[in-house]
Amino acid sequence: MQRFIATTRRGALALALSLVPTLVFAEAGSRSTSDGHRILISKDVGQERWAMNLDLNDGTMTGNVFFPGGGPPQFVWCERKGDDGSLDPVLGEIRYSCKGADVCAEAPCADGGWKALGEVSVPGSFFLPATDPFSPLRLPTQYCSEVCTYPEEIGGEPSFSIQTNCCNYVTLGQRTTRDIRRGDLLTIRLWHYQLTGPASAKSYLAVQINDRIAWEARLPFPCAGGITGFIPNGDCRDAATPAQSDPYRFTADFDAPAGSVVYLHIQNHGENSYNMVEASVGGESFVASDGWTHVSKGLRVRPGGRPASVEGAAGAR
Repeated sequence: MQRFIATTRRGALALALSLVPTLVFAEAGSRSTSDGHRILISKDVGQERWAMNLDLNDGTMTGNVFFPGGGPPQFVWCERKGDDGSLDPVLGEIRYSCKGADVCAEAPCADGGWKALGEVSVPGSFFLPATDPFSPLRLPTQYCSEVCTYPEEIGGEPSFSIQTNCCNYVTLGQRTTRDIRRGDLLTIRLWHYQLTGPASAKSYLAVQINDRIAWEARLPFPCAGGITGFIPNGDCRDAATPAQSDPYRFTADFDAPAGSVVYLHIQNHGENSYNMVEASVGGESFVASDGWTHVSKGLRVRPGGRPASVEGAAGAR
């Protein structure tokens, strides 16, 4: 199928936006700001240089596109409209509605200078790497009060708890304490109480080691309580749709020396409770239950602006 290629820069930009998922980013560069509110991206898309700013607080993407022939840049403003629902931070497609404008030569700059470019789908990989490797999934409506993530004993075992009534998006991190080698037996025990939430939504849990997602789960609502992945094809026996989760015990297909970065990510709809009980290699833990720190930053606190107390969060089970 042949495409009509407009000769104007605005038309060329609109075409480039429509091709984003299929283009190769030859000169990749991105970085989270120190406050965690934004991701700054400078990447080559085809023959153009895109210098963009993803605002994680309102979901907008703004910036400039520079053309190979030189001259003034194109200004771009895009509003997040949704995604493909895949919950994949790398391959998942994020939909934006975009407008473009030329350089404003002198004040005042007229609002009418912005012209619609239409909708575009951008892969999460466009915004990575970032301090929080799951940040392409983050929505402006999500929040986290840090007092709602804490070490606690559960069933006589040390664990790390996340209470989603006041922290419905979080990425935590620490350094691994043991070598992981290809062929080693890994165990991930992540306990959740009975899950409730919108029937159309899913809870997403993941463990990533360096740049590889080692384990993940997509749990529908409702979902019976238990260790995720413990019962093959049966994690959510009370749900209309089955859970998609890796088994809690599996063989590593990668190498990661001690000191590698391990991430724990949870995002959720509704008021639920999760506990990371075990992450071990060959039966020996490679994390500390009290060693998790917040990698995701800049999230607002729970709606209303008042952080929930630990006592209130624990009582929400």
